Amino acid sequence: MDRGCVFSYLITEDKVVIPELSVEKEFGKYTISMDHNTPFEYASNGVVECAIYGLVTNVVSNKSNNIVDEIVEKCKKIQDVVEYEKNLGGKYILLFKVNDQYYIQGDATCSIPIFYNTEGAFVCSSNCNYIAKLKDYCVDNELNLIRKSGDISQAMPYDITPYRQIKQLIPNHFLDVNKQSAIRFVNSIKRQKAISVEKATKIVLPMIENLLNFYMSKYKIYCPITSGRDSRVVLSFLLKSTEKFSCYTIKHPEHNNDTQDITVPIAMCKKVNIEHRLIEDVIVSETLKDEIDRLLGNGNYSLRTLRIAQTIKEFFGDGAIINGDIIGQVGKCSLHRDIPSIFATPSYFRCKLHNYSKESKMQLKQWIKEIKSSGEKTNVFDLFSIENRMGRWAAQENLIYNTLGQAYLNIFNCRSIIYTWTAVERKERKLSMLHVDLIQKNSAVLLDIPFETDESIVIKISKANGFTYLFSSYMKYYIEKAKFEKGRRI
Repeated sequence: MDRGCVFSYLITEDKVVIPELSVEKEFGKYTISMDHNTPFEYASNGVVECAIYGLVTNVVSNKSNNIVDEIVEKCKKIQDVVEYEKNLGGKYILLFKVNDQYYIQGDATCSIPIFYNTEGAFVCSSNCNYIAKLKDYCVDNELNLIRKSGDISQAMPYDITPYRQIKQLIPNHFLDVNKQSAIRFVNSIKRQKAISVEKATKIVLPMIENLLNFYMSKYKIYCPITSGRDSRVVLSFLLKSTEKFSCYTIKHPEHNNDTQDITVPIAMCKKVNIEHRLIEDVIVSETLKDEIDRLLGNGNYSLRTLRIAQTIKEFFGDGAIINGDIIGQVGKCSLHRDIPSIFATPSYFRCKLHNYSKESKMQLKQWIKEIKSSGEKTNVFDLFSIENRMGRWAAQENLIYNTLGQAYLNIFNCRSIIYTWTAVERKERKLSMLHVDLIQKNSAVLLDIPFETDESIVIKISKANGFTYLFSSYMKYYIEKAKFEKGRRI
């Protein structure tokens, strides 16, 4: 049975009727139209107001009730909220008002998209298309060139959208609603002091457990399993829980029975005696495509992601999916490994965006300039993974799941967890040492099943060291660029 969308909202001054967003809440002079599936909490002391839309818990205190009351009591300005929020985990947006000043902040990776307009009466939404239609905005030719200079499954750089008047809030920023502009906040004013893998694991273990247990108190849990390391870390935490869960693997058309992404999950779940289902992609109906076109805009989403999301919803729509994206992006620095920091350039980041326009490079140049001017000392490579990869690429995937009504959650989505990992040397993280240590402490038996192996000698060489990975990244980029441009000419 279709339960409607989830984590979907629209914030406006004037009430707007949107069938999918049938619940209305007031926040100061604004109306928040939202789906009926997502929690909403509000508190006020007459001077300060706070609202949280979504799922949130304090991973340190393990408190999930009355968080808005605590914020109202303890926070007098937005900087206080930023400091308080670093220990919050989940999937949410936070609204804060003091002295007629309005602010919005996302969770650690902005996993619920936050689109907003930069001129005229303020509008903010989880869906860019809602704003564009409401305001009758037209696509900007220059920005649309960037959008079309890469596959639709890839994200646009920095905070831009195809519309000149619409931007997206990315991690490590809060939105000054009155000024309709994003303000960067700093996580580390000094270069992070390196810590050991063991110390990092000790710090984050209870936080991750608290966040997972919070999710499991709300949903029936399903865990996707591949041959990789990220999903195995998630499984290791689930095995410590007393709550029931089950695992699954999607067998895509390109897979066969000997594919590692099929054989390893089966062997692993058998080893720990956990239910495992092997499922295949469903066929997305034309009716569903038409509906998603209406909601997200024709051609504004990845058909492959839609197919996977719909497959998951058909099989596991009665619960929530737990994914491990963040530990892959940050925990093993998969986009940059241990490339020397001097090569953290707009050119390199454009490679990892898989965008083939010079305009995207200029946007990334502005992004780096903003980081430097803020005084942020966290490694720029890691910030790219958090802000441009998780904050944009993962967020647009989340939008599809949200629109279908499938809860899609992450047990690492908290700034205190993420920025503990960034303090570990990248040369250690790239070897999956954080992954191994977490698994060892949670459920060491999972290490009896070997991780996937790189079957290609080219891949092995590319991962040999930072310089070979840098070279191979550029080489792959220009090969893919040639294929992309050839495909556009045909």
